[in-house]
Amino acid sequence: MISRGKRLRDYKHVFLILYVPIYLISFFLVELLVPSDADYWVSYCPLDDLIPFNEYFIIPYYMWYPFLFMVGIYLMIKDVPEFKRYMYCIIIGFSFCLVFYLLFPNGQDLRPETFERDNIFVTMVKAIYAADTNTNVLPSMHVIGAIFAAISICSTKVLKVKWVKPSAVILAVLISLSTCFVKQHSILDVFAGIAVVVIVYTIFSIFIKRKLIKS
Repeated sequence: MISRGKRLRDYKHVFLILYVPIYLISFFLVELLVPSDADYWVSYCPLDDLIPFNEYFIIPYYMWYPFLFMVGIYLMIKDVPEFKRYMYCIIIGFSFCLVFYLLFPNGQDLRPETFERDNIFVTMVKAIYAADTNTNVLPSMHVIGAIFAAISICSTKVLKVKWVKPSAVILAVLISLSTCFVKQHSILDVFAGIAVVVIVYTIFSIFIKRKLIKS
């Protein structure tokens, strides 16, 4: 008969999802500490002027939320080691961003003041603008989360449906692009997000993967 202690050890990886409410609370606290009228460093690159506002990109922007959630749930059930890597990378990456926002307040001034069209997609953009200020943008957590989700899906060996992995990569690219096309981020935020992914993934893979995955 399997002991209660062993059963708890078998499922203790599930407790990693407790980071989600901690992250959400911390994110909105940082938003309050660095409001849109704060004295922040402006994230801007001349390339931003070449990227037009396109409200249709709000669809992949919103897809970030179910994408990260579904990847997490799937890996939690089907591939525990990959779930742990996914969650630890998210935890390290997102936590770094939150601390960085506090130490180096930043924001962007790219949002359009008026919209050429009035449709459901513009309404969705306005909802995001209202819920999320234009501060705390560099690095982009949308980019970080999307790339880590795609990496984890592509890395797991239990997924046999061939079209899912390339679809995850395409979705991660579209999500990253969407942050610029809906003017939630500068292209600098995207580049910084990619840099964070490379650094965190490298550190995790070289120094701490074995210990955390086996714990």
